[in-house]
Amino acid sequence: MKISSTWLAGCAALLLGWQCVIFASDSLKLTIAYWYFEDIKTQNLVVDLKLTGQGLLLNASADLVELAHPIGALKKVTLQCNKLVLLPAQTYCSAGKLTFTHQTLGVQKVDFSVKALPGNNHYKLSVENLNLVDGKFSIMVDYEQLNWQASINTLQASQASQASLAKLVALILPYLDADKKALFTGWQLDSDFMLKANLNGHAQQLEHLKLDLQTSALNMSNKQGKYVAENVVMDLLVDLKVKKQTWLWHTDIKLNSGQAYAEPVFVDFDDSTMSLQAKGKWQTNEHYLVISDALIKHADIVQIKGRYSGSLQLSETLELTIEQTDLAKLYPVWLQPFALGTAAVNLKMAGKAALSFEKKAGDYQLSVSLDNIFIDDQLSRFGLYDLNGKIDWTSEDRARQAQLDWQGGYLYTIPFGQSNLQLETHLSSLQLSQPWTLPILDGALKINEFNLKHSMENKTQWSFDGLLTPISMESLSTALNWPLLHGKLSGIIPKVSYTSQEVKIDGALMVKLFEGTTIIRDLRLTKPLGPLPQLYANIDLRGLDLEILTQTFDFGKISGKLDGSLTDLRLSNWQPVEFDAHFATPEDDNSRRRISQKAIDNLSQIGGGVGGILSRSFLRFFEDFSYQKLGLNCKLHNETCEMSGVAEAKQGYYIVKGGGLPPRINVVGYNRQVDWPDLIERLKAVSQSSGPVIQ
Repeated sequence: MKISSTWLAGCAALLLGWQCVIFASDSLKLTIAYWYFEDIKTQNLVVDLKLTGQGLLLNASADLVELAHPIGALKKVTLQCNKLVLLPAQTYCSAGKLTFTHQTLGVQKVDFSVKALPGNNHYKLSVENLNLVDGKFSIMVDYEQLNWQASINTLQASQASQASLAKLVALILPYLDADKKALFTGWQLDSDFMLKANLNGHAQQLEHLKLDLQTSALNMSNKQGKYVAENVVMDLLVDLKVKKQTWLWHTDIKLNSGQAYAEPVFVDFDDSTMSLQAKGKWQTNEHYLVISDALIKHADIVQIKGRYSGSLQLSETLELTIEQTDLAKLYPVWLQPFALGTAAVNLKMAGKAALSFEKKAGDYQLSVSLDNIFIDDQLSRFGLYDLNGKIDWTSEDRARQAQLDWQGGYLYTIPFGQSNLQLETHLSSLQLSQPWTLPILDGALKINEFNLKHSMENKTQWSFDGLLTPISMESLSTALNWPLLHGKLSGIIPKVSYTSQEVKIDGALMVKLFEGTTIIRDLRLTKPLGPLPQLYANIDLRGLDLEILTQTFDFGKISGKLDGSLTDLRLSNWQPVEFDAHFATPEDDNSRRRISQKAIDNLSQIGGGVGGILSRSFLRFFEDFSYQKLGLNCKLHNETCEMSGVAEAKQGYYIVKGGGLPPRINVVGYNRQVDWPDLIERLKAVSQSSGPVIQ
């Protein structure tokens, strides 16, 4: 307040000086080329003082009045006071007018009143109609013995002349220190506003601030575009008390319309208003923040209560409570944005949930209550129905019990049934309290041990082992929309683990299919529920019964056995993109080996030959033929399949090599490189073919 007191004292000194030169005449005109008083300098000062029936009339002008920084130079200054009172102990003007031109403030025509009591070091100033940042303001300052109070208010104005927040920031920036200027660096602000502010202080120290700021079209963004507001109608109330190095504050913010984005959340206040009430303290010397009570209300979507203590970078204590809320409303606004790049990015949710979180002295506790939750992935990858229960998650050593139950769900196209989980949590980990059974189709997955650990660094790890009780291949193939398979799928599941978005199986899975054995080794799956899951494996097939296999796929009848392998198999989004496949008659196969005309015709088409040749030759009179061995190989890379068979032919390669008792026949493939999509189309055509016509 040094500037104000110097200015007021200078005015008072000038007025007192005039008293000394008033004589019996009723007027006095004083012209001074240059006049200096402390931090005030004037050029061509003219003072005209007249005595009227109502008192003294003062008219003064100056070409230049130089005030202390940061106000600076005032040009073309005129001052008028119709009711000037000059007394030995006080000077005041109850109705004055002041005009001047300023480099920043432009042309000003203000009404003012001033009262000076120099003996008591007491000064009062009131200014009306001050044009600032496209608006009109009233200012009041009361200064006494280093104690001061001030008020700043915008005057009601038309929409076309409301105050500009961007221009206000530009106006005050030169008066801020480097740290406070940094708060505005990289931000774009544009808004009209209405302001009411009351300030109290001592010397140069602010002690109390009450602020009411209203905007009707707030637009702002930072340089990176992570925080954006458009046409926001806001009412901001701030009550700040300063005691030495501690700021005690209370704020109330209402956001009534407009839109805002704070990465990654977008909120439309036209659809759902939001309010924030909070109070606490800020210790400036230690950069320590305490939020003793905070309440966020987002319409009927969510209500959050919170407390906080710590620095802006690291919390010491944190408490959050979310009252029971509707997930159908909460998910699209507050959950989905944080799920980008995860399996939870596109869900349909229903039901209610509540949450409480507490962090103190490095330990934390999280409790989530679920009530009739329904989850459906819009990409049909998973779903869970009628989920109920409570999960307590903690970093403390003391164990906590948790329970979940649901009525059903699915994983991709495989449904599962009702189940109940009994859990125990401690030290940021979760284990089964008792073995868990999950019904799957007509069988079940039984988990004996399950361990999950999730650190504060968002690293999740889990592992389990268990048993798969027999599931009929009929039900599984129907669920997967496969050709109808027969038999049972069962086995012991070795340790399955998940870390860094990768599922791995330690050991081999063994599946009994088509009277043979399928062994899956080196199985791993990355980003299983992500947008582009990747599966890797090596697969061995031993002793498959070709008669059962070909009947299942309506390929045409083939009898005998078949061995095979798929090495370096990779599926991307469940589609094959790379493998090295070999299928052939095993060397030790002693079974009867026969192949029908339909199977020969289909194999010819796969190998690039012409279908239906047998039906146009004398061989059409034979229903089937004997063969020595058969086989087909495909090495897939860059959507091209390098084809080969059981042996090389003069032209091409043998898919079926004749042998045994007549009639015998050879099937030769001619295409060495086949476009993978084209090969898939051939296989589809084969599966839909009715086979050769025998006449």
